[in-house]
Amino acid sequence: MAKLHIWHRYVGITAAFFVIILSITGLVLNFNDQLELDQNHIGNSWLLDQYNIGSFPVVSFQLESHIISQASDYIYLDGEYKLHLLGKVVGAINLSDDYLLATESNLLLIDQQGQIIEEIGDYSGLPEKPLGIAATANGDPVIRGINTYWKGSKDLTAWQPLQGPHPKWTSPINIADTLNTKIQDHARSHEITIERILLDLHSGRLLGSWGQNIMSIAALLLLLLAVTGTIMWVQKK
Repeated sequence: MAKLHIWHRYVGITAAFFVIILSITGLVLNFNDQLELDQNHIGNSWLLDQYNIGSFPVVSFQLESHIISQASDYIYLDGEYKLHLLGKVVGAINLSDDYLLATESNLLLIDQQGQIIEEIGDYSGLPEKPLGIAATANGDPVIRGINTYWKGSKDLTAWQPLQGPHPKWTSPINIADTLNTKIQDHARSHEITIERILLDLHSGRLLGSWGQNIMSIAALLLLLLAVTGTIMWVQKK
């Protein structure tokens, strides 16, 4: 009986640590919407390393007086984050006072604040998915299709096969190391949310297979604690 008490005590102390973790993470996750855990991100280098999140390649395009860059799913103007964008940017040009980005599936017109003005795809009259983008001497947009070059009107409502000389297609440029580092640091620190960290801590996945095994052992300890407690109570009765 004395030995059982000792085992019960040590199992209880060990299990208490995991119960605290499970209780705190579960409680905080219950208030996910109020705390906006899925909107806040973790920038801790150690935690990012646990998720194997390294640096992202930065692809940049020169506009008239600005630089449009993409790293991961983030778009930057002169190194300042502007919007989240799914899809690879293949080029960018000035269109009046705004910027026209060509992705592998559509065109995106944004203003200087990064607000989306218009999205042009197959459903809105874009003749082909862009492989590249350029501007004529008059400032009209031109996209490169698989077999045809298409010139669009400035309001992006009409497209026709390009007649005349081919324009100079926009291509990626090299940017300063300081700007490259600034963009990479922002992109890397916005990949993991607090919600994701808490969920993985709650399940043990934060530490990979080791963490999941530890949480499985913790569950067994709690089961053992219940069994030994029941046995001691029955013997006492």
